[in-house]
Amino acid sequence: MSIVRLFEDYGVPHVLHGEHQHATRGWINVHCPFCGPANYHMGISEDGTACHCWRCGSRPRIEVFSALLNLPISETREILREYAAAPLSPVRKNAEAKIRVRPFRFPQPSGALDTLHQDYLHRRGFDPERLERKWGLLGTGPVSFLDKISYAHRIIAPIRWKGEIVSFQARDITNRSRTKYLACPAEREIVHHKDILYGKPEFWESAEALIIVEGITDVWRLGSIALATFGIEFKTEQALEIARIGDKRFFIIYDNEPQAQEQARKLAVKLRALGRKAYLHTVDSDPGDLSPADARYLVKEINRNLPIGV
Repeated sequence: MSIVRLFEDYGVPHVLHGEHQHATRGWINVHCPFCGPANYHMGISEDGTACHCWRCGSRPRIEVFSALLNLPISETREILREYAAAPLSPVRKNAEAKIRVRPFRFPQPSGALDTLHQDYLHRRGFDPERLERKWGLLGTGPVSFLDKISYAHRIIAPIRWKGEIVSFQARDITNRSRTKYLACPAEREIVHHKDILYGKPEFWESAEALIIVEGITDVWRLGSIALATFGIEFKTEQALEIARIGDKRFFIIYDNEPQAQEQARKLAVKLRALGRKAYLHTVDSDPGDLSPADARYLVKEINRNLPIGV
C-alpha cells in the first residue's frame, strides 16, 4: 500500500524520514488528530499496519485513518481497500522492534555548555556547572546535525543504562522550536530510550522511595531520587524496569493536565499489579519548574516516606 499516495490524494500533511525531526526511518509522520497540536507526533509505519503517537500512544489503524481523512469508518475501510491496504488485523507485539543499523553518536558539532546554554539553565533556576558535571550535559551551537536532523541550540543529555551511554535527548534552549525535545534517531540508539528510564540507577536500589516523572529536566530538578519515563506515554517495558528496582514507594508526579494525570493513574495501576506500592502526587506546576527550595522540600518529604497526596 502506498500511504504517501493516499495522503497526497486526500491532502493529508505528512513528512518522511529526513524531512522533519520527528520522522524516523520506516515511518510516515502526520499531525496527531487526537491530541494536537500540529507537530507530526503521529507515526504510521510504511506498510500502514501500525499507528503510534509519541504523545498519546498507539491507536487502532482504522480509527487513525478515519480521523485523518475526516470520513466515517465504513467509508475509510473502502478507501483503504482501494489503496490495497494490508488486512486490518492486530499488529504483533514485535512489530515495532527496531534494529540499530548505524553506530551511536552525538550530533556534531557538540561540546561543553557555552554562555547561551548556561543562561538558559540559570533562567530556569538550575546550576549549570553542577548539571554539566552530574549529568554529562553537552551543548550545540547554531549548526549541529545528525542524520540530516538539526539539533541546533540544544542541551544534549546522554542517557546511560547499565553503565553505558545508549542514547540521548536534546532540549531546545531558544523556546522558539516547535519541538522542545529531540531524541537520538532510533536506528542509532544502542537501547531504545522508551524501553528504559532516565536518571541515576546506581542510587535507586538504596532509596526507600522514588519519584517517577515525565522528563529529563524534572529529574535534574529533583535529583537522584527521581527517574523519568521520557514523556507520559510509558511503555510496559518501562513499568517492568521500575518494578525491578525493588520494593519501594513510588510517587508518580506527572504534569497537572488531564491527559498526563490519566497516564499517571494507568502507570500506578500497572505498578500495583506488579506488586509495587505506587501513589499519585501533583504539584502546582511542571516538576521541572519548581523552585529549588520547593524541590528540596518535596524530596525531603518523600525521603521521609510520608504518604503525601495519596
